[in-house]
Amino acid sequence: MESHKLTNILLVLVFVVLAYLAFAHRDVRVNMAHDEQDRTITVEGVAETFIAPDTASVSFSVTKKAATTDVATDSINGRMSMLVAELQQIGVAQKDIKTVNYTVQPEYSYNNGTQIFDGYRATQRITVTIRDLSKASDVLGTVNSADVDHVSQLSFFVDETEEIMKKLRKQAIDDAQAKAKTLAKDLGVHLDEIVGYGDDNMDAGNQLLYRSQKMDYAMGAKEESVADAVVPTGEIQFHISVSVTYKID
Repeated sequence: MESHKLTNILLVLVFVVLAYLAFAHRDVRVNMAHDEQDRTITVEGVAETFIAPDTASVSFSVTKKAATTDVATDSINGRMSMLVAELQQIGVAQKDIKTVNYTVQPEYSYNNGTQIFDGYRATQRITVTIRDLSKASDVLGTVNSADVDHVSQLSFFVDETEEIMKKLRKQAIDDAQAKAKTLAKDLGVHLDEIVGYGDDNMDAGNQLLYRSQKMDYAMGAKEESVADAVVPTGEIQFHISVSVTYKID
């Protein structure tokens, strides 16, 4: 009888400890099922870092409406050729000037419900990758002084992220393992093999955006000089969390 009462008391204490741990360690899950195969603990490890961007990109488009496709395409081809040459003169490599969209479409107007052919519109969209950030303001000035029709926001990112995420994943796993060892010690159990793993990473490497005043003007805002524009780059956050599940005995 006394042995049975003692067992009940110990079970109550175990559940109290587990309830406390569940509240105090919300990144921890414990399964204390009677079946040994189901006895597990799951811990979360996290790691993050902030890194200054090393690359930027800006997109812009040129469009022309004309009576024939030849006139429309010749117009935007000529304007783009001049702009590409200017970008190369300030140090942008040919491989970093990329056409992302090129369309030629008929346009129509309507008069009393009647569709009337109104010419063709050719549009070419270009993305420029800026690998030397000291040239970012020069690229913006060149693009915005050209005869372009729309300029998008300038975005900053880290070009090579694979090694960064590898290091962060290792740090997050180390964090999870340390938490698991501490928890196992507190619970009075032993860690066995790993039976589950998952990770969730956040790569914010292309989310830093900057819009110059002249870029606003290109989209219809008041013109202001940005010849000496200062382009702040800040830092980009990289974050990863991992979940590791251990069998316990």
